[in-house]
Amino acid sequence: MADRGDWNSYFWPGTQVLQNLPDVRDQDRLNALESMAAKSRMFELAQDLLGDSFDLDHMKRIHRHLFQDVYEWAGKLRTAPPFPTAMVKGGPSPESIAAGDYTADDQHPYRYFPAGEGMVSHLRTWFSRLNESTDYAALAPATFAAAIAEPWGEINAAHPFREGNTRAQVAFFAQFAAAHGHFLDYECFASDDWFRAKFNAGRFLVQHNTNTSLLTEALAQVIDRRMTGQPRRPVGALPAYEPHYVSAE
Repeated sequence: MADRGDWNSYFWPGTQVLQNLPDVRDQDRLNALESMAAKSRMFELAQDLLGDSFDLDHMKRIHRHLFQDVYEWAGKLRTAPPFPTAMVKGGPSPESIAAGDYTADDQHPYRYFPAGEGMVSHLRTWFSRLNESTDYAALAPATFAAAIAEPWGEINAAHPFREGNTRAQVAFFAQFAAAHGHFLDYECFASDDWFRAKFNAGRFLVQHNTNTSLLTEALAQVIDRRMTGQPRRPVGALPAYEPHYVSAE
């Protein structure tokens, strides 16, 4: 595996296109290929949970499975950017979110953990809390949504992979829900732009001030008692490549 000690080492030299196994140098083509590959692999995950530990290693296995056809670093934690810099994504400002405008193009900077031991420690803490002795199966769907909103938001705040974090999270929590008697309708994350905007805004708020109320509300819309082992609709493909950038120190 090539050294990924700095942010730019993930890109083809002189571009902002992530290095990839098929050797694609055009971003639109890479988006299409990545989306198609991840969609196919997501369907396979409906048949194979890749274990039942529901810890960081489990999520790494899911990420590896989803993106094995596209990136050599699939399933590996990102190694850049290191402290004191951080990976950043622009989104609606907290003020826009409070006003219910989840699609505002404010490009408010939301910082993720720098790569390194602090990120890993944060992840292990929240996976451990997720797996505390809670009788998730006894919870009503809305209560289950509230119970997983904080760990989901905090795991997202670490953003452990260079790309594909949301898709790995959705696959992971769909499996976690199913293991505890609930159905997380992950097709909504791909097919409903308004829901996805609300879900993203909810995660941003957890990063901003640890407020889980909006994320809980969004998740409650897509969680129900599990009635079947199969998806209710054909598995969709979440949008590919949501750009991140690096903060100033």
